[in-house]
Amino acid sequence: MSKRIEFFYDVGSPYSYLAGAQMASLAAETGLPVAWRPILLGGVFKGSGNQAPISVPSRGPYLAKDLQRCSQQLGVAFRMPSRFPLNTLQPMRLLAGMPEAELPEASLRLFRAYWFDDMDISNPEVLAGLFGVAAVARAGDEAVKQKLKDDTEEAVRRGAFGAPTMFVGDEMFFGADRIGLLKWWLANNR
Repeated sequence: MSKRIEFFYDVGSPYSYLAGAQMASLAAETGLPVAWRPILLGGVFKGSGNQAPISVPSRGPYLAKDLQRCSQQLGVAFRMPSRFPLNTLQPMRLLAGMPEAELPEASLRLFRAYWFDDMDISNPEVLAGLFGVAAVARAGDEAVKQKLKDDTEEAVRRGAFGAPTMFVGDEMFFGADRIGLLKWWLANNR
């Protein structure tokens, strides 16, 4: 069995935000490290044949209410951003270019900037204000672009069809609401 939990996410996904807020406690409770794996949710949708939930008109009102309930239950600061959905190519490249050890804090900072502070995290100037000009420049490196593409394709190959998706070895768990199930599974399958 894998010795870690892989967390595939996109900062433009509200449920990735809610899952990301639980990763530190998940690691503490299970004793397994969490590997934060930035991906492009649009690429996952395309590669898996799925579509964004918001693209189904009748889901919009429910989604807004569900996100409020979930964030309140988890104690996570949340406000629906004025720009939704948002193109997350730049922020996800920025994260893909960061050292693995910095990903949790940087990702949580981006999540909060978008899902609570209503910042336009697709804007390079906003990203530079949050992380510095060098981080934004690094996001343009070909190797960083390829890493994000490769990680997105890997998620699809392994069965992901949305975000957040978590893996423990070959076992996949989809959605922020499956973290409890993931904990249960780990407790019963080690």
